[in-house]
Amino acid sequence: MAMDLSGGTGFGAAAAETGPYDVANGSGRRSRTWRVGSYGPNTAITYALDELRRKSRDQTRKNPYAGAVVDKLVSNIIGTGIAPRSIAARSVEGLSEEAAAQRKKEDAAFRAELQRLHLAWTDEADAIGAHDYYGLQALAVRGMVEGGETFTRLRTRRPEDGLTVPLQLQLLEGDHCPHLKTDAANNIRQGIQYNAIGRRTGYYLYREHPGDGILTPAGIEEALVPATDVCHLYRAMRPGQDRGEPWLARALRTLYDLDGYLDAELVRKKNAARFLGFITKKIQDDLDSGPGSGVLGTDPAEDDGGAVLDLEPATLQVLAEGEEVTFSDPKDVGPNFDMFVRQSLRGVAVAAGVLYEELSGDYAQGNDRTLRAALNSFRRSIEMWQFHLVVFQFCRPVFRRWVDLALLSGALKLPEGMTRQDAYAVNWIPPSWPYIHPVQDVEGKILEIQSGLSTRTRKVAEGGYDAETLDAEQRADNDRADALGLVYSSDGRQKAKAPTTQPEAPSEPNPATPPEGQQ
Repeated sequence: MAMDLSGGTGFGAAAAETGPYDVANGSGRRSRTWRVGSYGPNTAITYALDELRRKSRDQTRKNPYAGAVVDKLVSNIIGTGIAPRSIAARSVEGLSEEAAAQRKKEDAAFRAELQRLHLAWTDEADAIGAHDYYGLQALAVRGMVEGGETFTRLRTRRPEDGLTVPLQLQLLEGDHCPHLKTDAANNIRQGIQYNAIGRRTGYYLYREHPGDGILTPAGIEEALVPATDVCHLYRAMRPGQDRGEPWLARALRTLYDLDGYLDAELVRKKNAARFLGFITKKIQDDLDSGPGSGVLGTDPAEDDGGAVLDLEPATLQVLAEGEEVTFSDPKDVGPNFDMFVRQSLRGVAVAAGVLYEELSGDYAQGNDRTLRAALNSFRRSIEMWQFHLVVFQFCRPVFRRWVDLALLSGALKLPEGMTRQDAYAVNWIPPSWPYIHPVQDVEGKILEIQSGLSTRTRKVAEGGYDAETLDAEQRADNDRADALGLVYSSDGRQKAKAPTTQPEAPSEPNPATPPEGQQ
């Protein structure tokens, strides 16, 4: 008699009706033991966050593949830094052509001054003076990837501190905000204060890192910092999630087990390589124990049975009666070792959001087309994290506070009629992606511009540069070339002259070729 998956016979009215989802009814033999709790976006992480951080940082310190995941994500998301390009401008609607040109000239001068001032401030941005502004971006992203989140305090400084703009940034790891601090009566959830409509109003932050409490004689103090003075950089995986989890969370178990397996395999091979062979001999009661009385003429074995035997090249060793040599022949790792490690690393790469080729350094399995497809997908993810996380949660609030303090301190002055909201207008330019096929990629950009599918300004920005800065550099290059009487093919104003060559001597006529008119 045949039985169904639930154990019934399938006959009669008592037969169980199949549910709409196999994994949801819990009656199948494979889903019968699959029971999970209903965790909210914050409940799931509340009691696991501390251990996830510790294990993620432990693997990043000790496991080369975990460290590579963090390094690759930071270098691709930030690289040399996500830089602002001001697009502040006033409306020219209703102005005469001359007045509009003058206003555009003033706006361009304001943008140039803003860029110059911001560049000077980047070296002063770090509150402890260890990094520039773009180094802080990389450190903040590293803290988010490794520990799940990074807090940045916007510290306003005094005019007498002598800064270009009185603003500095202090980076704090997620441990500074107590995730177990929850008080429903006061709208405090996981160390974050909320108002009646659910908007963040403050963060409870420790002055010192809880892990460094032993270095603080006065103990760890807690302070409520206004939300307007804090940037919280994290990746929310569910709507309503307050705190971020380490990006390695889904790969930690595989990373830990793979590291242990590779270490055990290395130790096995190491120990196997130590034994060249084994010498057996018959035990004789009257055997001399003096020097040279050991096997193959060596000294006697030590108490633990070990003996040292040195063989010179081209040695023909005569064995004594009862001696026999057996060389060690340890088993190899087998043909599936590479496949197993490769598949494990693919799982780690997928879980962490990086390319397997970049994680492992193994490019032998793909070709040019598959690598380009993989890079396109990976770069799409990187761009999403750049603008949805880093730009919105970190760069944008920092830049707005910087503009406010630059105006309040008098370091920057708005042109007449320009509002502060106008000054906030900025495009964020991440580092450009290197070309895969330089000639083809550049020709593709040229065709897009010529066909009107894109603009030169946009393509320059995609290359990680500012179009106005690039135009100024080209003008300076052209002026210098004109002053020196030089002409280059890169100068679009005129066509470069072809290099002159010596005229070739007339060649002798070929006798086999009849003169013209006699053919």
